[in-house]
Formats: sequence, C-alpha cells, structure tokens
Amino acid sequence: MCRTPAAAFFGRKNGYALSRCGSCGFVFLDPMPTRDELANLYRDEAGITADFYPKADSRFRRAFIKAIKFAGYIRGRDVIDVGCGGGFVAEAMRRVGGRATGLDISGRAIAYARRRFPSCEFARGVLEEFQETGRSFDFVYCSEVIEHVADADAFAAALARICRPGGRLFVTTPDIGHWRVPKDLVSWSLVDPPRHVRYFNAKSLTSLLERHGFTVRRKMFKLKPGLQVLAERV
Repeated sequence: MCRTPAAAFFGRKNGYALSRCGSCGFVFLDPMPTRDELANLYRDEAGITADFYPKADSRFRRAFIKAIKFAGYIRGRDVIDVGCGGGFVAEAMRRVGGRATGLDISGRAIAYARRRFPSCEFARGVLEEFQETGRSFDFVYCSEVIEHVADADAFAAALARICRPGGRLFVTTPDIGHWRVPKDLVSWSLVDPPRHVRYFNAKSLTSLLERHGFTVRRKMFKLKPGLQVLAERV
C-alpha cells in the first residue's frame, strides 16, 4: 500500500502464497486472483434465499446500533452500504432518517434485501461498475469488504468517486497490527485465502485512503482485532 518495493514472500496457506511489505506491514496474496475469480465466490452464497438470511434478527439489531452512532452523518442524507448483504445496515440507516441504498454482488442477498426491506433501494454488482452510474452519497458505509477485493486501489478510487466532497466514509476490516493477533500470523483464522486476499494494519489502510482523497478523522479502538476508520472525502 505504501508503494515501496519492499515486499517479500511471507508464508503460505490454503495453497496460496502471501507476501508482506517490510515498510508498511501490508500482507497480500501473490499472485492475486482476478476480480472475476473472486466475484465467483460471492455471487450466490449458499444458505441465503429470497426468504431466508442467517441470523437475520441479530444482524439487524447490530446494524441499528451502528446506524444510531452515525445518525449525524445519515439523517436527511443520501447514504449507501457497499457490500450490504441482506440489507440490514441499509434499512437501519433508513430508519434513522437516511435515503438508503445497498450494493452487493450476491444475487441471493439482494433478492432477500429487496423482499424484506422494500423501502430501500438495492443494486446488484461490483462497486467498480456501480460507480459508472454517476451516483454519489453523503455517507458511505463499507464493512468487511476491502479485504476481499482484487484491486484495492481501484476499489478505493471507486469509493472516492461515489463519496461527495465533504462526505464521510466508514470502513472496517481485520487488523493484522492488533495486539491480539497471533505472532504466527498465518495461523490466524482470519487469514483465509482466497476469501480474504488483503490484510491491513492502520498504517497501510491510512495510506490507501489518503492516496484516493480521504483524510482519516477517527480510528476507533476495538478489543477484537479489527480496524474501524471514519474518513472524510476532501
């Protein structure tokens, strides 16, 4: 992420080789699967139908708590959940006053979201294609998605394109720099290629966002090893 030539072989898991940057600590699959190869993992995930989504009630409760925390950025504004799954965050943001949209690659997840939450708008596809619609938003929510994408720079550029100047972006992803992550990183359960292909710490995620026009305003502490970053599109 820091664009230095300091990356070297780091380890192997599930048959995939990982490299690590000696400068910023970023870990990634090398070679990286293509966007189409990764998309095929998520287009129609098992266990989801138009009528059923696992742990739906608890997912919505957690989503509503999150939406309340960001109500000041949501109420009366255009908002989107990138990687919306069953639409729980989108609906929660709508209930606190936002004009909510959800985007996801999974056809089954979008079918469920449209059926259960008809007051929101949902679109199926990848962000890099959705950005071509020209739509933009005041608040962009993107939780546990960026570690799955083949091209982090293209994804971050698309986030910047759909986020209006002065708008906010909230990103979460596993944190390999967290004190609770095993010293033997490859043994960590969240190092799970090919579903997770990128592994950030605070430095590497900040570098990526700043390169694409965001300023990190807040990094939120978590007991679990995850990054939570609120950034402004400047």
